[in-house]
Amino acid sequence: MVQKAFLLLSAGVLAAPACMLDRSSNNAVSSSGGSTSASTPPAGGSAGGSTGDSSSNGGSGGSSTKPVAGATAGETITPVSCDAPDSTIIPKDKFAPGYTPDPAIQQRVKSTIASMSLDDEIAQMVGVSYGSSSSPQYYDIQRSQDTASIRGFRYRDASRGMNLGEDMEGAKVEPGYSTVFPVSVARGAAFDLELEYAIGEAIADEMVAAKQTLLLAPCMNLIRHPLWGRAQESYSEDSYHTGRLASAMVVGIQQFIPANAKHYLGYSIEMNRAANNSAMDEQALREIYGRHFRMAVQDGGVASVMAAYNKVNDVKCTNSKHLLTEVLRNDFGFKGFVLSDWWAMPNDQNAGTDASTLKAAAIEAVKAGLDVELPWALNYGQLKSILNTPGSGLTREDIDAAVARILEQKFRFKTESLNGPWGLKTPTTTFVNGAIVGNEKAHIPLAQKAAEMSMVLLKNDNKTLPIPRTVKKVAVLGASVPYNTTEGKGIFNFATDIRTGDLGSSRVFFDPAKGVGPYDGIKAAAGNDITVVTGSKADDARDADFIVVMAGLTAEDEGEEYNGSGDRNSLSLDDKNKNTVQNDLITEVAALKKPMVVVLEGGAPIAMPWLSKVPAVVMAWYPGMVGGKALGRLLFGEISFSGKLPVSWPNNLEELPTFNGNGTTKFEYYIGYRHYDYKKIKPLFPFGHGLSYTTFEYRKL
Repeated sequence: MVQKAFLLLSAGVLAAPACMLDRSSNNAVSSSGGSTSASTPPAGGSAGGSTGDSSSNGGSGGSSTKPVAGATAGETITPVSCDAPDSTIIPKDKFAPGYTPDPAIQQRVKSTIASMSLDDEIAQMVGVSYGSSSSPQYYDIQRSQDTASIRGFRYRDASRGMNLGEDMEGAKVEPGYSTVFPVSVARGAAFDLELEYAIGEAIADEMVAAKQTLLLAPCMNLIRHPLWGRAQESYSEDSYHTGRLASAMVVGIQQFIPANAKHYLGYSIEMNRAANNSAMDEQALREIYGRHFRMAVQDGGVASVMAAYNKVNDVKCTNSKHLLTEVLRNDFGFKGFVLSDWWAMPNDQNAGTDASTLKAAAIEAVKAGLDVELPWALNYGQLKSILNTPGSGLTREDIDAAVARILEQKFRFKTESLNGPWGLKTPTTTFVNGAIVGNEKAHIPLAQKAAEMSMVLLKNDNKTLPIPRTVKKVAVLGASVPYNTTEGKGIFNFATDIRTGDLGSSRVFFDPAKGVGPYDGIKAAAGNDITVVTGSKADDARDADFIVVMAGLTAEDEGEEYNGSGDRNSLSLDDKNKNTVQNDLITEVAALKKPMVVVLEGGAPIAMPWLSKVPAVVMAWYPGMVGGKALGRLLFGEISFSGKLPVSWPNNLEELPTFNGNGTTKFEYYIGYRHYDYKKIKPLFPFGHGLSYTTFEYRKL
């Protein structure tokens, strides 16, 4: 008889599509699992979890496996033909409805375009124009233009909640409160499709309440390297897992309004993002860096796709016919519209570009398949002049095609009316004085549930956790760490303050009266019979029976490029502050030889030089507005840990793929667990690792 802690992942690992391009060493070797690790997925597949029950058409462009009568989920099926366009491994499910255009809507689109002037059509393809920051229009960069009695899209970023900190409707909205969920990588650790669907639906509900009509989510770039500043906004290093969760979120969002799959394609480096070149071969493009986008298209039926800042194989994503037409539309079957990331077109970083250069970029982009330039009309502002120039290479039919794709999605989701209502459903929440209200009984508990499901128990020697109810005093310690970004600066106390993620475009603000941080959450879970204190030094815990040390990354350590944070410099804590204050605190507390746990907050793996000295470690990610409440319940054993790593945890930077934020970076086929298998390296913690409080007994194996 063997009794040990064990991680259970559901069955349903899928074989790679039989029509994939040949790569002789492509099949990863499955690990034996053991007490901490899920089996390593085969190339093209995924570790199980809730996302293992797939209906995805993933894999290489133009190839898939065909359903066979009597086949079960996870069964390898060899297709008779690799050309079947609508074939899948298993039947479609709730999270993979796909999209079939409505002929009545298509006819309405044709009729509408026939009645539109050229000016009206071009207005559909651009954001609002603006001059200096003193212009009222500057506060409207989150929308497209209204024209011909058709409302422009109102855009909001939202990987973890609706960003109401951005300017909108001609005025600043500060702070703009909405529900803040755990970041996407945390939800990737939950491996739960129902959860992701529900979060997508909840954020979209709040969007409609605020009269916003296109959610710029999900962010679904692969976490190919832990230094990426926006790793927190994506789900995983695995294309299949990412595709399943992204599709679930898309379907949830699109119960109300259009979703947006971003950033297409090969965007996983933040610094110099507008100039970076992602070099990859065609197999890597389709099977690794494009597969999850294909799933969002074919399974999720996503309405729109965002073209990324970077280049792929020396061509800007916004202007790449290969990416936007040949792969996305022709091979993946995308029927929605493509918009640029904000200022992502070739000349958008330089407003002084001459007209001839702007025109050339505009022609190339329209021909490539870019339908909307955002947030302004720098390049596409030249479209009328181009069309009035004989032999320009651009025709009215090119404009008609782009506008048709835009209008089809506006009509599909009923967002076109100037006066509303907008969206497919009436929201359950309301928007009052810049804040979402009426969600306390639905969305905030959902945020807590997501935090509970996403935290990962990395280490638990000698059953240190859960905290015994027999202890008399618990100390919650955390250093106070300064941060400085263009969106704000201050000092963050890890023991008491609530970390929700970076302060870039996906920043979200919650009502302070409704948030719960680590100290408050642990104190609430402890109850009246256990004293809970807080502090910032080891001396503050000398008389405690149990110590919780909170540590992690700040908004300056990692985030989006434009706000002064960007990519991380190293895997270390406090790297950009160039000190060791947090590591020193952990080491000093460990020297007390008391029961303790280190709880890390961050968007990707963090170096742990003190790992051998501490008995328990939890990765909490950025757990949202009530993450402290979830943490308290988990630490005291009210519920068990169930999170699993959606990324491999490295031993050091030297063992990882290249990461070059200035020039060309080779985007390898083997990333994440594939990289570790291929290189025959054992990570510190493997993809799928996660302990729980449950024990299992084996007999007669």
